[in-house]
Order: sequence, then C-alpha cells, then structure tokens
Amino acid sequence: MPVPAFSLVLSALFFLLTIQTGYSQTQQRVSGKVVDEQNQPLIGLTVVVKNSTTGTTTNMDGAFTIAAAPTDVLVFSYIGYETKEVTVGNQATINVTMKPDAKSLEEVVVVGYGTQKRADVTGSVATVDTKQLTDRPVTSVQNALQGVAPGLTVIQRPGDVGSVGTITVRGRTNLSSPGPMIIIDGIPASDTELAALNPNDIENMSVLKDASAASIYGSRAANGVIVVTTRTGKNTEKTTIGFNANYGWQSPTRLPEYMDAVGYARFHNEAMTNAGKAPTYTDEQIQKLGNGSDPDMYPNTDWYDLVLRETAPQSDINLNVSSSGKNTSYYLGASYFNQQSLLPGKDMDRYSVKLNTSTDVFPEILKIGTNISFIRQDYDTEGAGFSWTELNRSLPVTVARHSDGSWGSISGGSANANTAARNQLRKIEEGGSSWTRNNYLQTAANASLTPLKGLTVNGLFSLKYSNLMNWSFNSTMDPIVDFTTKQPMSASAVTVNQMQENWGRRQEILTQGTASYERTFGKHTGKVMVGASQESNVYRTAFMGRKNFPNDEMTTVGTGSASPENIVSGANSTAETQWAIRSFFGRVNYDFQNKYLFEGTLRTDYSSRFHPDQREAVFPSFSAGWRLSEEPFIKNISWIDNLKLRGSWGALGNQDVVPPGNYYSLLSTGYAYNFDGNPVDGAWQGTGANTLATWEKVYMTDFGVDFSIFRGKLDVVADYYIKNTEGILMQLPVLATYGLAAPYRNAAETRNKGIELNLVHNGAIGTDFTYTIGANFSKIQNEIVSLGGVEERINGYWIERVGESVGAFYGYRAEGLFVNEEDVQGHAFQSAATKPGDIKYADINGDEVIDAADRVILGNDVPWMTYGFNVGASYKGFDLNVITYGVADVDTYLEAEAAYPFFNGANIKKAYENRWTAENPDPNAHFPRTLISADASHNYNTSSFWLFSGAYFRIRAITLGYNIPETVSSKLGMQTLRVYATSNNPFTIMGDERLSDYDPEFGSGRGGYPGLKTFSLGVNAKF
Repeated sequence: MPVPAFSLVLSALFFLLTIQTGYSQTQQRVSGKVVDEQNQPLIGLTVVVKNSTTGTTTNMDGAFTIAAAPTDVLVFSYIGYETKEVTVGNQATINVTMKPDAKSLEEVVVVGYGTQKRADVTGSVATVDTKQLTDRPVTSVQNALQGVAPGLTVIQRPGDVGSVGTITVRGRTNLSSPGPMIIIDGIPASDTELAALNPNDIENMSVLKDASAASIYGSRAANGVIVVTTRTGKNTEKTTIGFNANYGWQSPTRLPEYMDAVGYARFHNEAMTNAGKAPTYTDEQIQKLGNGSDPDMYPNTDWYDLVLRETAPQSDINLNVSSSGKNTSYYLGASYFNQQSLLPGKDMDRYSVKLNTSTDVFPEILKIGTNISFIRQDYDTEGAGFSWTELNRSLPVTVARHSDGSWGSISGGSANANTAARNQLRKIEEGGSSWTRNNYLQTAANASLTPLKGLTVNGLFSLKYSNLMNWSFNSTMDPIVDFTTKQPMSASAVTVNQMQENWGRRQEILTQGTASYERTFGKHTGKVMVGASQESNVYRTAFMGRKNFPNDEMTTVGTGSASPENIVSGANSTAETQWAIRSFFGRVNYDFQNKYLFEGTLRTDYSSRFHPDQREAVFPSFSAGWRLSEEPFIKNISWIDNLKLRGSWGALGNQDVVPPGNYYSLLSTGYAYNFDGNPVDGAWQGTGANTLATWEKVYMTDFGVDFSIFRGKLDVVADYYIKNTEGILMQLPVLATYGLAAPYRNAAETRNKGIELNLVHNGAIGTDFTYTIGANFSKIQNEIVSLGGVEERINGYWIERVGESVGAFYGYRAEGLFVNEEDVQGHAFQSAATKPGDIKYADINGDEVIDAADRVILGNDVPWMTYGFNVGASYKGFDLNVITYGVADVDTYLEAEAAYPFFNGANIKKAYENRWTAENPDPNAHFPRTLISADASHNYNTSSFWLFSGAYFRIRAITLGYNIPETVSSKLGMQTLRVYATSNNPFTIMGDERLSDYDPEFGSGRGGYPGLKTFSLGVNAKF
C-alpha cells in the first residue's frame, strides 16, 4: 500500500512544476474607498479580482485603484470583517462599507450533550483547529494535540509502532497520571479509539477544562473531557469526494552514543585501574580492535547500526465521501495506515471505516441517524525475546556474526556463551514471532424529535464490541558454535519453546436520552436540558500458554505438552469484569440582554464499582459570564470586538480509582493449603476490603477573561484556576496483627493552582500575504495537601510528602566531585570506598556522616510548565505552518545503562570523555571517575548528580504546502488540489548538554525505543 501513495505524491508534485496561469481581458481603471460602519477608512484592506492573481491594498485613506474588466468580480477582504464581493460592470468608482465579522462569536462550540455559541460559553473550553490535525501526517490524534492548547499536556513517550501520547488536562491531580474522559459522537471512548480515529473524519474537537464545563459528565470528568464530533453529510446538492495520502520516512531523533571497541577497552582498563585491579585489555588487543585486522576475535561492532533500520517508512491513505439527498445525507470515510518499526520485521496496519447517516423523516420535526465505525489494528513481529536492555548492554568487542556466517561467539578475544546468547540480531532472526489482532466495532442509532418550537428530544443507543487477540511463540534455538574450538556452547541454546495466546472481548452498551427547551422572552433567553443515561460494560479475557512443542511449526495450544510443568504460569485461565453506571443530569442556561450569562448543571451518578451504600454521588456546578463589550460604556469603543469575564465553580468525580466490584482484585487463588499431603486449590483474601471506599472528587474554581480587539487581529483567552482533589485512594499503615495488606481508603488530597494563556494574532501584508501567530502558556503549582495523616511516602526515586509536589525526586544533593584525598578526608564520611573523583554528597544535617537523614527534595519529573508557539502564513498558493512545543521546570533521572558506565557488563557512553581523572581533577566534570558497576555502588545512590534537566523546546511540525490554482485543478476534475511536505520533530533544543543522546520526552529510566522524527510528502484533493 505505501507505493501507490508515494507515486501519487510524486504525480502531484509533477503537476506543481508544470503549472502556468494567465489572465487577459479588456480592462478598465476602477477606484474607490473602503470604510467601516463608523465611516472610518480601513487601511491595508485587500482588493483582488476573483479567480486571478491581480490585487491591491487600500492606502492610509482607505482608497484603492485596480485594473479590472466589466465581467470581473472584486473581492474585498479584511481581518475581522465579512468578505464582500462586487461585480465591476460599468462602474468606474466602487465605494464599500465593510461589516464586522461576528463569526468568531457565532462559532458553535461543542459542549457536554449539546452545543453553544462561543459568545455564550461561561466555562473554560478550548477548541482545537482541525486543520492542525489534517494538514500533516500523525500516528495518533493524541500526538497531534501536543502544543495546540494551553492546559493540555501531551507527553509523547518514545515507543514502537502504535504508541500514543498520554494526555493530562490541567496537570496531575491525584498521585498518579489520570487521563481525561473521551467522548466521540456522544459515546464514551478509550484512548485507543481516539488514537485510531482518522483526523480527516473529525468535524470539531473541544477540551472541557473546568468544572462548569465538564461536570455534566460527573463521575469520570475529574481530569477533564475531550469531546469529538465526527463529520456528517453536508446539505449540498452534489456529492463531494476527498482524497488524502502521504508517504514518509521515520528516523530516530537521537540514539544512545556508546564507545567504539577501542574506547570501550581503554575505559574498561581505566575502570579496573581505578579500582586497584589489573587492566583487562593489552595494548596489542586494543590495536587489533582499532585496525580491524582480526574481526573474528577483536571486532568493532556497532550494535545499533546492525540491529536498527536507518529509516522506517509509514504511509496513510484515506478517502471520504460526503453527500446529501432530498431527505438523507451521509458521510463515509475509509482509511489505511501503515507504520513500520525501526526494528526489522515489525509493523502495524490500521484499517478504519466510518459511516454517519442522517434522515429527515418529517422535516424540522423528526430526524434519525446512524453512526457506524470499524477499526482493525494488526501488529506483526518477526523475532521474539528482543530486549532494549540487552541491546544497550551489547558490547562493541562482541562479534555479531563471524566471517564464516555463524553467530558471534567471541567477546574481547575469547569465547563467551552468556554474551553470545544475548545477541539481539539473532533474537530478531531466529527467536520466533508474534502478532496482535484488535477489532473495534461501534454501532449507534440516534433520533431527534422537535414536536414544537424550542423543544427538542434526543435519543441515543450504542453497542460497541471489541475483540482483542495476541499470540507469541518463542522458538528453540540451537547452541552457538565456539568459533575457536568449533564446539557447541550449550549455555547459548534455547531448548524449550513456548507459546502464549490472549483473547479479550468487551461489550459496551449505552442508552441515553435528553430533552431541551429554549425560549426567548423579550430581553431574556433561557434554556433547560434534562437527561438520563445507562451504561454497562462487560470484559472477558482468556489466557492460554504451553511449553515444549514438538517443533517450532506446531504453534497452537493443543500441540504443546499437556504435562502440568509445561503449562505457562497463569495460563488456562479466564477472567471477567462487569460494571455499570446510571446517571441523571440537567443544565440551565440564562441570558439577559446578551450581556449577563448564567449556567448551572447538576448530575447524579450511581456506579456499581462501589458498595451499594456508596454508589450515589452528586456533582453540581455554576458559572456566570459578563459580556462587557455589550455595555454602552464599552460598545462604542471601536477597537474592542469582544470582552467577557467568566467565573465558575463545580464538583467533578473519578470512579476509575476503584476497580470494578471493589473486591475481585483483593482475592488470591491457587495452592495455599494441603490436606493429607495433597495440595488443594482455593481462594483467599490477601488485601483488606473497605466498603466505605467511594468517589475521588475534584472541586474547581475558575476565573477567566476572553477578549478580541482590532477586528479580530488579536484574540486572548486567559484563565486562573484552583483545583482541589479530595478522597484520593491510598493505603495507610495498619498494625501487623491485621494480617492482610492494607485496604485502600479515600485519604489523600492535592491542590493545583494554575494559569493559562492563549494568544492569537491575525494579520496581512499586502494583497497576497496573510499570517497567524499563536502562543499558549500553562503554569501549574501543585501541592500534596494531605496523605491521610502520613507525612510522607518514599517510592524509588520519588517521594510523596505533604507540602511538596507530586512527582518529586528524593535523594542526596550532590556537591560536585572530590578533587583529592584531602578533600575526601575533610568532608563528612560517606563510605570506606569513597575516593577522589567520586560524587560528593551534601551533609544536610551537619552530623559529619552522610546517611538517609541527609536526603532532600531534588527536583520533579512532571512538566508543570508548558508552552507553545504556532505560526501560519500563506502567500498566493503557498502555505507554511510551524508548530512548536516547550517544557520547563522538569527533570529526568537516568540510571543503569542510560548513565552508569559498564553497568552489569554493559558499554560506556561517549559522554564519559568529560570525566574526573587524576590528570584532570575537575570537581565540576560531567561524570565521576570511571569504575565498573560492582565497584561504584557508592556513586549510584539516588542523588542530584544523576538528575538531568528535562527542559526542551521542540519544533513539533513544519509543513509547507501549495494549492494548485483552480484553473488547473478544475481541468483535472478536482475542486481543490494541494501538495505538501512536512516534518515532525525535526529540531530539538535541550536544556541539559549531558542529554545529547537522549530524547527529552523519554522520561526517567534506562532507555528504550528511540524518539522519532519524520519527513513526509502528501497530497489533499477534493472532487
């Protein structure tokens, strides 16, 4: 499938290079003046002859002169005003009065269970420009949202094919990283469904950020709501066909930079010498590693170069048809997306089809519709058992393949079965295979009845099925033959093959009904909406696994060994979870004189996740708005288009903190007792139950201002909010006599205070150049208010402490490196192994001993501050769009192979060139003296030394497009034709020079699949 897409792109580019246009008619001189409603001249207004490149701009007096034929149409356009067209005819003078364009205020915003005019919105709602999703290729909708709206944090962790970014709205509020609720066409959806949604099928998207906007969704809206509406057939007489295709190449943003064979040997010798041990490699061996004279014994292997592709292709093709008949309209979209991995033999194929229909049974009285979608995602992998950890441990002195074609058995001049067994190239070629087949089917029917003016009754029924299957087979592998002795190395063999297969089936049913009534009484406008919904979810899984198959071609569970010891642990099991939620909700809107706005919502949820006594929760919210721009004392200020103050308060909930049933996960099963020496299966309670466990609740206050000035040239949206999360589930200490693991209780509390700012400037220079500049900024101050009476909890690098932020790193504060022995002796005692060149830790309590009492808060791994700049420009047929994204005040903690030299037998990074040595005893060197991990544990305490700044500024996307002139595209049977080139993640500026080989979005840890940048060519056509 990628080849046709690529061919189409090249064909489109050929058209671009062969375009010629012309314009020739009997022309006359036309002059005039353009003013606004206050009779003030409009300076720099664009006047063009329609369907031509002839144009001009008005001068300081609003006057213009242009050459045009009598049959020509003059198009007058100015930012913030409605575009006006005038036929020239026999007029030599044309004077025009422009009317303000109120479309930004009349813009319809999708909110919970309905829509509102933007001017009437009193909550904090961000709308996403769908052009930013469709004008460039993206692997998922989540990844496309990065940097497009303030308060929306998207972390695109590097991952293999099919990976998606994680989203948080207004920061982490509980002690984990919960994501927002997702609604697609009124139906709750999963992250996977959003990721697989074709951006070309999206009509509009809104992010409900504050409580007044989101509380209508109650129990799952604590972390915000993303509302998506897909396209429907347009009320046009003719059918419209859209075709979009792109083909691109993926490559790593950064790869780990490890030493080559010579560097490895020299640094390893240095590490041994620093520990008082004999060097590992002789000068002769190092010389052989460098000159390549004996590659079968002393190689110089670049494992990343051997294992990974330099580039991996991806392609996306989609076709959509929109049509409207006398009573029925429909939209049909179909797409195919292929993404190949940097790992050979691994890829993903995604197929999706969407059909939306709408029929006027009785025009303006009864309308019915359907919404059907199907998504299939296939993942295929040749090779099994691949490990990024083992790849990062692979040594340049280890042979990958010998000159005789056999797998490498030599490492550093001698045979090593353990190193040979870790050969990841062999794992890919001989390790086995795996596949995943995921199918998502959604069917929905809706109806809308308007029995009388202002009253609308809506109904929706949805049935969703998900079938999830994955299978893997680890093959047997013969022992590698020792290159020197020609004898098999038994430790390198895989003698037992294994198969695992998982099946999952999910059924989701939603029944929903709403009724709304809207009426205007003089200066008063009111609207009331009430509704109810019932949602049920059943998920059943099965797991099968066997070992010791007769050969690697017999791969079904029935062909594996039936003996108990060859059944994979946990296999031959099924599980099922069920939950349901019933809801009643309502909303009241009131508008007086189009100036004073009020909205109140109330939702009551009943969730089966809780004990019957705790199932009910009520979520109220209130908001108000004051449109100052409609007041007499401001309305006559011509440069103010819109000015609105907003305020809101509301309650939200989170039911997902409690597993379905709140009991099943507390039970353990298996062999726990024996009777008369015979083991007996059973079930027992391993964790305490808390029948009082209930909703996690969020209480949010928001103050905002929206204003637009200079006829839409500058739009500003600013918000300040306080978000309190209460009743966070956590395990509190219990007495040892309790006998069970501590139950979860609603005990913790956090608070977020944040500001958000979004600026958009629209402008034009001359007749042909228009531009848009946007900026967004979000800063959050997070605080843990309570841990249920506990002051702190330590977990690995992190600490949860009252008064501090979620995601805080905890450890020793490094004060550089010890310069010499005198420096060591003059400092607080650290360990008997401490020597010059080791990390110096701060003695916080001054007791002359470095111990656990000296640990402090070091930093934070949550991006509490994010920002972005977006630039769009167009000149004649060309368009350029740039999206950027930045993160500040965030840290990354690296360990193991990602930072420590020779960790558990691994290589060492090139960055260690800047280290402490006896010849260069720099206390501020980037790294301490070189040691192997067994001798350096005292340098690997959790400390600020291994904490790197995770701040970065990234060019998220650059897209350059060209719209083929209509005179050319129409000859090809097209309404429009656009070709473009785009690059995602082409440039990144890092906040820490020591992270030169590490993608900043990877996060803390030891490394893995690299971050990706892409370059693509594409075409958009409409017929």
